[in-house]
Amino acid sequence: MTQEFDFSQTVKMNLFELTNEELHHRLLNRAAEERRLTHQILQLIAEVDQRKLYLPMAQASLFDYLVKLIGYTPASAQRRIAAARMMQQVPELGSKIENGSLKLTQVSQVQQVLRLVRKKDNIQLLPNEKKDLLAKLENKTGAESELILAQEFKLPAQTQFRQKIQKDESVRIELTLSKEQMEIVERAKTLLSHALPGATLAEVIVNLAERYVRTRVGAKSRSKSQTETEAEIDANAEANAEVETKTRTDQGSTSAAEGIQRQRRGFSQQAIPAAVKKDVLGRSQGCEFRDAKTGKVCGSKLFLEVDHVQPRFAGGGNEPFNLRPMCSSHNKFRYTNGC
Repeated sequence: MTQEFDFSQTVKMNLFELTNEELHHRLLNRAAEERRLTHQILQLIAEVDQRKLYLPMAQASLFDYLVKLIGYTPASAQRRIAAARMMQQVPELGSKIENGSLKLTQVSQVQQVLRLVRKKDNIQLLPNEKKDLLAKLENKTGAESELILAQEFKLPAQTQFRQKIQKDESVRIELTLSKEQMEIVERAKTLLSHALPGATLAEVIVNLAERYVRTRVGAKSRSKSQTETEAEIDANAEANAEVETKTRTDQGSTSAAEGIQRQRRGFSQQAIPAAVKKDVLGRSQGCEFRDAKTGKVCGSKLFLEVDHVQPRFAGGGNEPFNLRPMCSSHNKFRYTNGC
């Protein structure tokens, strides 16, 4: 009688036994293997394309072959086709994808722009020119790559507004925002990250519109939960004001040294005043959590909270010099792990 071997259970048990450092390096190694495999897949796709292997298999195109027979999503298939065909002209592209300095999405961006300028201006790049262009995109984000391509080919800014009502009565909108306008919207999205975690741009805009409508229409349009939340915020603001007033009174009625000690005790026991929170978060450049080994700073601007450099339980107060912005994930991590 044969025994079945539960490989998945063994993998789970092995992963559980890994240290944090081992787990990190295991994932790094697997990611490197994934990129190597992607390079090999692109070579295979290029060979299938050369042989037109899809035609005797009753597929009209390489795209249909990858989607219908291999099982890629349309977007994944298109990215791989773009990279495989580009790699035939620029062989160095394969090693760039393998080492992670270039991504499939970037190659797809290049192909889209090249099609556009070929159709619009009848410009067709030589292999060496494509190689130079790809070099400019190495280690860049998708947004950075998009900007480089727009500047490289002097693509005009598209400013037209499009609005289309769809069959389910939803409305599809296409509009162009200036750099300054987009920065304002992104800032609003960051400030709303606590109330709207993971919100899309559309959800942010609608939320801001609802807030404006409430200010114009009045309290009647506010839900009970919204009213209770705002009442709680007001109560916290009043409590913070009382703490500040009490602190000033105590300082005036005691010696300077006693006043400072009393202020520090008050700061450590009371909630951080709203004005102080606003000041700390307002001057921040993002989460200031730093990796002790690499020195890398998180920098996230989402879900920011005010953290105590010297914890309150260790005598740290709410003075501005003892406060710093930290994302909620790192704030919880720091106190959970005592770092």
